[in-house]
Amino acid sequence: MGARNADYVAVAPPHSFIHVEDFDSAADLANYLLHLNASDRLYNEYFAWKDDRRGRFVDTKFWCRLCALAHDDSGHVSWYEDVDAWWRRPGTCTRDRWDGAGDLIQHWTRISIP
Repeated sequence: MGARNADYVAVAPPHSFIHVEDFDSAADLANYLLHLNASDRLYNEYFAWKDDRRGRFVDTKFWCRLCALAHDDSGHVSWYEDVDAWWRRPGTCTRDRWDGAGDLIQHWTRISIP
């Protein structure tokens, strides 16, 4: 269900998202969402980061990395005949999600929500 929790923590403002890895079961997640739905105060806490006036949303550091590359005068040049093959090379994407719990769908289908 998306990137690992650690990936979101690295780039998103604190307390700005809900991640399935933070819950032991689908029932726990559903109960938490129902709890948020019942409380405007708790729900709105997930949007408090917007009032920081820092202008930060998801900070992937893209522009900083691009600027650093544009100003790199080390003389190193990279060339890729097949950008798609380079982008999708082994080890580029991680598949070690769900804290080793296995396939999330299989895990959650064994759990019934009361």
